[in-house]
Amino acid sequence: MPHHGRERRDSGEWTFEEARFDAADWAWEFLRRNANYAADWRRSVPRQLPCLTLTDGTRLLRLPRRFPHAEKWGLLAFADPALAARQEPVFWHACALRRVVRLRALPPHQSDREGVQALADFKVERHAVIGADGVPLVLMKGSGVHVAVELHDLSVLTRRFRPVFELERLSELAAQTELLKRLQRFMASGSSPSATASLGGDERLRQALLALDESLSGKTYRQIATTIF
Repeated sequence: MPHHGRERRDSGEWTFEEARFDAADWAWEFLRRNANYAADWRRSVPRQLPCLTLTDGTRLLRLPRRFPHAEKWGLLAFADPALAARQEPVFWHACALRRVVRLRALPPHQSDREGVQALADFKVERHAVIGADGVPLVLMKGSGVHVAVELHDLSVLTRRFRPVFELERLSELAAQTELLKRLQRFMASGSSPSATASLGGDERLRQALLALDESLSGKTYRQIATTIF
């Protein structure tokens, strides 16, 4: 399979693209190497759905129905396992993303001067999917982090709206506050990596992915350890 953003050296080392993957990217890199997932993708009909690019740059996928076999893998629709992270959008199910910001998009008042927003205000990569329930789920991807946003009551994704954020339980307060801080940082052009992003964690994931690739190619534990260390 191709490995986007990195090249294999003669020494067996990988060089990775400068921009760090976020958790969703790493999850996809491991999932696309799963032989059972690849087999399910080959049996799926259709294997790929058309993805549009809106005028504000948001990539949009509209699902005609649910895809239970893809949902089994935590996805709303199958993605081609030959494509590496960031080559094409991967549309994760909200349940797989775990932490989701719930937002009600209310129409702006004529007197509103502040607090009216649009998806284009978030200066990061945006992937939106409208599921069979008609509710858009937008994955915003910054420098090594992402935020998933459920946009209720917004029929046109390019329309400006007055956001009202919802909290179901007080136990969610700390996690939701961190996600909202990320969204605030995403509104600044050239947003910097979150302080919660771990360089050490990225390095461990790189090593684990390299070990998996070497194992799949038939290398012994000693050969894998030599390659990594």
